[in-house]
Amino acid sequence: MGHNTPASQDFVISRTPARGASTGSPGYGLWRFDPDADEILTPMPLSSGAAFDPTHSLVPIGRYLLEWGPLMLQPYQPCFPYRLFEFDPQSDDPLNSTALQHGLWTKTKFWQYRPDFGNPEGAHEGYDSGDELLLLPLGGFMLNMIPTEGRGTFQLWNFDPSPLKPGGADPLPAPYTPQGSFDSIQFGHELIPLGNYVLDRVPETGEYWVWSFDPQSVMPLGQPAIQRGQWSDIDASHSLATIGDLVLDWTPADGAYRLWRFDPRSANPLTGPLRQGTLPEGLRSGVELTGIQSLRVIDPALAEMPGTIDFMRSKIKHVVYLMLENRSFDHVCGWLYGKGETGINFVGDDRPFDGVLESMFNLDPGMPDKNGKPTPVFVEKYKDGQLSDDWDLDFLPEDPYHDKSDVLRQLFYSNRDGYAQRATPDMGGFVWNNGVHEVMWTYSPEQLPVLNGLAKGFGVSDAWFSAMPGATDPNRAMAFTGSALGQLNNFQNGTQYTYWPLSPHRQSMWKVLWSNGFTDWKIYNSVEWMNFVHTYHLYLQGQIPSVDAAIAQNQSSFIEGIEQFKQDARAGKLPAFSMLEPAWIATTGTSSYHPGADLVPGEVALNEIYDALRAGPAWNETLFVITFDEHGGIFDHAKPPYAANPWPNDVNDGFRYDIMGVRVPTIIVSPWIKEKTVFRSPKDVAYDGTSFAATLLRWFGIPESRWCMGDRIMQAPTFEGVLQCASPRDESPTLKPPYDRTFPREGKSGRRERLHDLHRLMAPRAVTALAAGKLPPDEINRISEQILADATDLKSLHAMIDALAKRLA
Repeated sequence: MGHNTPASQDFVISRTPARGASTGSPGYGLWRFDPDADEILTPMPLSSGAAFDPTHSLVPIGRYLLEWGPLMLQPYQPCFPYRLFEFDPQSDDPLNSTALQHGLWTKTKFWQYRPDFGNPEGAHEGYDSGDELLLLPLGGFMLNMIPTEGRGTFQLWNFDPSPLKPGGADPLPAPYTPQGSFDSIQFGHELIPLGNYVLDRVPETGEYWVWSFDPQSVMPLGQPAIQRGQWSDIDASHSLATIGDLVLDWTPADGAYRLWRFDPRSANPLTGPLRQGTLPEGLRSGVELTGIQSLRVIDPALAEMPGTIDFMRSKIKHVVYLMLENRSFDHVCGWLYGKGETGINFVGDDRPFDGVLESMFNLDPGMPDKNGKPTPVFVEKYKDGQLSDDWDLDFLPEDPYHDKSDVLRQLFYSNRDGYAQRATPDMGGFVWNNGVHEVMWTYSPEQLPVLNGLAKGFGVSDAWFSAMPGATDPNRAMAFTGSALGQLNNFQNGTQYTYWPLSPHRQSMWKVLWSNGFTDWKIYNSVEWMNFVHTYHLYLQGQIPSVDAAIAQNQSSFIEGIEQFKQDARAGKLPAFSMLEPAWIATTGTSSYHPGADLVPGEVALNEIYDALRAGPAWNETLFVITFDEHGGIFDHAKPPYAANPWPNDVNDGFRYDIMGVRVPTIIVSPWIKEKTVFRSPKDVAYDGTSFAATLLRWFGIPESRWCMGDRIMQAPTFEGVLQCASPRDESPTLKPPYDRTFPREGKSGRRERLHDLHRLMAPRAVTALAAGKLPPDEINRISEQILADATDLKSLHAMIDALAKRLA
């Protein structure tokens, strides 16, 4: 059944800026852009006095417009005036909205110690002499270019709109890279930002290059070029303007246009044309076009249609995200439904539930049978799937191997060159790689009644993969930033971990939210030492200067403890987006579900979070996402698919980040989800760790062209389709956590939890967080090593770190 689609939220600003001898014109136009309409540009009404200084420059960045004027002499030094304001297409004078930030940039901010670059007379439009400022928006960053003959000087600046402190905050508060020079880009090149890419053309010759924009690279437009070529039909008589991933190619002399779609993987990056024709009168010589994509509005018709993003945006006001540790799907959720079980609500496709494949086995070459052949090791239930006070829910003798090289061995047993050959994984190497049969063991729903109870009571995906074959840190990086940040394995401790935020990195989903004006989010930490916030340190700190400053002054502005989360949930005071960290180290046990730890504390903690959410007044407006970062070296039978390399130039030790990791559980909880829902991707691309951020950013209404988090997330399927109830359910299941020998049904056993690899990874990081700035790095390393050497169990480890925290307080 059709409906009237809301008007396009894409726009084009037309104006006649001052260029060379031309003084330009203060008048401007605003056009609604719709590639599917009869006319792609429709004029928007403006007030008769709407005007914009023709000597000023204007670029869109995030949800804002940044305006700056020509060099002007202020007391003691020359400056550039600037103004940052939100674009409101409904205004009758949108280029004169109230400024969020305004002020002056000194010339030395961009030209630093040199008054000129290449020509003291300023031969090229004032760029090299410092009279004219050139800025290009690139996601959450701004590239300053100083093009001269023979040099393309650049510097990447961090963009921070400081939306909570309007007034005089500098939206470009700090450089993100040192000043440098491009190898081939110089005067005569035109740089056109297109999401994660930059189209570089020389109008006079028709030559073009496509560059990958990478803010953590020494060269933010990194070598090698993705492609290069020469157009025969786009020359200096043509102007190019972008709207999202579309490129409007037009000749100002007569207004003739062609509309192309940008595809960096195509032989010609401008594919099409999709449309061609003549632009309206008035858009001719001297006119400059600037495309803007505003935040997406909710389609009123689709807002009542379950399974659509508009439905999710209209019904859900709070998203809660809990990422747990290192369990595969077969291992903890594989027995959720039996063969032939009915009443399952499939979303995406209706093939049978893909649980444990009992016929699947791995071979153990270290234990040959009587004929000398490797012993087959089949999947089995731990303790027949039963609970008891006589044993623990912890059976792995050691933390299984799960670095990149180990996981590739687990995926490709029969063909050791399988990854290089892009072969289909056989999933046969888990026992061979780990040397123990326990990696084939599984838990039953009776043993993990909270995790499985939520999966059955709401929705679970049996086709969700970790983002890459590897460990915790790179997989969490993929989920939070869209890429592994160039890493293969867990980031090292010591100075690399300590100073990690001081190096440039690709932006996280929090920075995308911030650049688009969304500040209503928090990270809730489950560790007692509040200055040890793993997620903030590795994936956010150093990206948003005003957030760093706010946290340094008052940590609770963006970071709280898990107990505060439960209080906020019960009181209906949760932010729009809550990120939950599990307890990495705690006297009550590790709540992260990490192998080597008893699973009862994790089940208890998960149930407490769930109970707090459903007890609050905002339960009917809440979506709770539970997922695992990776499989932790434990067997699963589902074969991971190949996928897009998040950054096209990323190659590390021969690995191109182009295959997903082992399948993991992802459970989504909401009264808008039918009981016994199993959801799969609606696309040919499978769900993976980047699917959460893709869904979150769409839920906030941020256009994809403004994400700039790499190619993988741009292709990731989103999971709004799981919301299938036309009205929220009245009932929700009450769950009871399990018990075991260490955590019996009544009382306490007095047994102490043993240490595992996650504790050994996280303990030095906790010490670093506590001692940074108070002790020298070598002393921090010595204390970390001593604590790990002296700790005999989890309780003693916690006690020693706690004693250090009190000593340094």
